[in-house]
Amino acid sequence: MPDIDRRLGRDVLVIDGAMGTMLQRGGVPLEQCPEQLNVTAPEIVEDIHRNYVLAGADCVSTNTFGGTRAKLDEYGLGDQVVELNRAGVRIAKRSGAQHVLADVGPTGRVLEPLGKATFDELFALFVEQIEALVAEGPDAVLIETMTDIAEARCAVLAARSVTDLPVFVSVSFGLSGRMELSGTDPATAAVVLEAAGASAVGMNCGLGPDQMLPLVEQMAEATSLPLIVQPNAGLPTLVDGKTVFPGTPDQLGMAAARFVELGASLVGSCCGSTPAFTGAIVDFTKNKPLCEGRTGLSGLVLAGPRGVARIGVGLPFAVIGERINPTGKKRLAESLREGSMAVVREFAVEQQYAGAHLLDVNVGAAGVDATVLLPEAVKTLVGITDLPLVLDNTDSIALEPALRVYPGRALINSVNGGEASMSAILPLARRYGAAVVVLALDDDGIPATAEGRLAIVDRVRKRAHAFGLRDHDLIIDCLTLTAATDPHAATTTLGAVRTVAREWGLATVLGISNVSHGLPGRPQLNAAFLAMAAGHGLHAAIINPSDTAAVGAVAAIDALLGHDAQAERWIALTKAKDPRRGPSEGGGPLSSADSMTDRLTIAIERGDADSAPGLVDGLVAGGIEPQAVIAGVLTPAIQHLGDAYGRGEVFLPQLIAAAEAMKVAVERAKSHLPEGSTTNEGRVVFGTVKGDIHSIGKDICVSMLESQGFAVNDLGVDVPAERFVEAAADADAVCLSALMTTTLANMERTAVALAQSVGVPVFVGGAVVTADYAASIGAGYSADAPGCVRVVREAIAAGKEGLR
Repeated sequence: MPDIDRRLGRDVLVIDGAMGTMLQRGGVPLEQCPEQLNVTAPEIVEDIHRNYVLAGADCVSTNTFGGTRAKLDEYGLGDQVVELNRAGVRIAKRSGAQHVLADVGPTGRVLEPLGKATFDELFALFVEQIEALVAEGPDAVLIETMTDIAEARCAVLAARSVTDLPVFVSVSFGLSGRMELSGTDPATAAVVLEAAGASAVGMNCGLGPDQMLPLVEQMAEATSLPLIVQPNAGLPTLVDGKTVFPGTPDQLGMAAARFVELGASLVGSCCGSTPAFTGAIVDFTKNKPLCEGRTGLSGLVLAGPRGVARIGVGLPFAVIGERINPTGKKRLAESLREGSMAVVREFAVEQQYAGAHLLDVNVGAAGVDATVLLPEAVKTLVGITDLPLVLDNTDSIALEPALRVYPGRALINSVNGGEASMSAILPLARRYGAAVVVLALDDDGIPATAEGRLAIVDRVRKRAHAFGLRDHDLIIDCLTLTAATDPHAATTTLGAVRTVAREWGLATVLGISNVSHGLPGRPQLNAAFLAMAAGHGLHAAIINPSDTAAVGAVAAIDALLGHDAQAERWIALTKAKDPRRGPSEGGGPLSSADSMTDRLTIAIERGDADSAPGLVDGLVAGGIEPQAVIAGVLTPAIQHLGDAYGRGEVFLPQLIAAAEAMKVAVERAKSHLPEGSTTNEGRVVFGTVKGDIHSIGKDICVSMLESQGFAVNDLGVDVPAERFVEAAADADAVCLSALMTTTLANMERTAVALAQSVGVPVFVGGAVVTADYAASIGAGYSADAPGCVRVVREAIAAGKEGLR
């Protein structure tokens, strides 16, 4: 059997097609756990593998997609994780395939802050499954169909902790071109997963080949890794109540050839496909030359869950926002000691709006446990900002939990030339795929000369290479000292920067404000030093993005060096801004508003569940009726954010954070109502229909409904029609969810039963549900969680109006 690692990026490898489609065609009932067939009917699974191999597949994926304990628990099989997964690999190896890919799918749980699952819980689930899989000797691990970049990264890190086999990672995108849960775009996904240790990255499921084409182009530009592309056989449609994938084998074959031209070297197919599709893909791709010359993104590349930042030669100057640091900030320090993230949220939003490209995060203050607060700050920030984070702590014990939970590629600030620092920090950076700020100091302090600082940087650089880091994983801080006590401080720093940037080709960063410490006219001195440093090769600065002089200098540098096309950013900076308008309206941050009503609106938009209840109390104490607070402040705030979500301006993490703040604010407002007053907007029954065990979409909708005052009876998953009818007896509306096309018939039966027996409004939704389908079964429809709240509210209001 050839070594797959040697073939990666050199040969076109064809991966098999859909397992579920073939099982259903073979008459396997929907309620059957596919993985259980590995021990109860292994001949069925082996026959499917063999058919794909006969069609020309180089690689077969094991029948273990739902093999984590969390997924098997849904069938009462959680105690058979090892048995079912190992059996799946053994069956695949008997198929005659050249390569066996140990298949790992999502757990069905949602990581914090979107959901309640912790990183360590999911990590343990993945480790358990992958240990069982690799024990049988597959050729690689294939992690696929991930819709949350945090879960995908967690799975990669888990795989890397137990095996040296190649790890392939494939994520799923929606029609928006982003991962449905995390809002991650293709380029960002590639950067994050490559940093985590993936051997190949790509996409599968969710879309047909036509929709995937532009996304493959984006991903190909962002990474030099081999690409995996496995589209569905077109976008599914409903014909006579049955799900039909309209794509043909030749259509997928021609698309696969185009994917190879763009950089894919592992091609296959997903839902709706059969061995005939695999055969066509083989025919169209096997003689195609691979795309050459892909280098990925240049410079030091960092990523948040929804965006990339790059630092280095020929790139725009990067601003690292410095304000999330309690040193000299009493309000922030007190907030952190209380365990509140309110000020962290405030500073993050303000700095993002002011133009920061990254956010430095430091929680070091007396009375603050950084091992707890740093990861909490990370989880808070990923829900409200797209900017990559700089984790500002030199203690590996505090850094590691923050690095584990960060669903991006972080920058560690910092490592120095001391042996203890290098031994503690550099392995962490390697393990979690982070980049590192290298300080030009060691245990003896900061050298007075540029040569002394360069010697330290060179020492750290060599140690970093020994740990597996590369030059573009490092950014060098040659250190700024105050000119007030040393007239040569600035020129010494500038000389070191020039050598590091111009001769060594490394990215550089400085904290600018130290140079003016103890002198008058600090903003002017800082801006002048910043401009001088940029002229010597500085690529990034840690500054206050609200410092107009420094930000103006940055914008001028980019405009004059040709890093700002048509000087657009410079022109925008010079325009006057209305500070009372929100970012989506082109004005300043809402935080400039000083009324308590505006502050509560801001708190909801930021997901600030810490501050929202107290602001509600203040409004009620000021004479505003509790119901008026809900109807006039809270509801418009969440609706405004929901509208922005619909326009693609914010993403699910921000929406969920806002929903949590909304929920506690509504509860606080209702606590001020007289006893016996109405305390909910309506009663809603919600559940996933019989035969479908997916709950993520349902859970998000339930959260949004509860946040806006609806009383929700969550029936869970795999709910029979009779249970819906029973629960609907005292409900104002019923919502049905389905993710699987095969359960749409159960959705229709449930909707009909409800119409015949109860007569309350029924709404349907889910990834496979369309407005046309909803209309065909006499139900209402919503495409997303904000829409669900809107249609339910309108229906209940209309019902109340009809009773008058």
